[in-house]
Amino acid sequence: MSNFLLRLYIAGRSATSQRAQSNLYALRSLIGPEWRVEIVDVLSEPELAEQAGILATPTLSYEHPERPRRIIGDLSDAKRVVEFLGIEVKEKYA
Repeated sequence: MSNFLLRLYIAGRSATSQRAQSNLYALRSLIGPEWRVEIVDVLSEPELAEQAGILATPTLSYEHPERPRRIIGDLSDAKRVVEFLGIEVKEKYA
């Protein structure tokens, strides 16, 4: 099991939520398949959003034990997202 986890919090099937999901899967192609990805719909599972302190959607959370990070938005600028999260882009995926 991978120690790398990206969790995307979305609100239902809105256009912004769907765009963020698509962009997350495109982002995954840059960082490699060893990353786990979870999608949490805050409308279906509000308790998970509350526990995580999510105030806006879509929010991408990098669940790292030493330096967790979050970014809000539709993730359309993949290079900026990986830079902010401090994730190394895999050469063969770039």
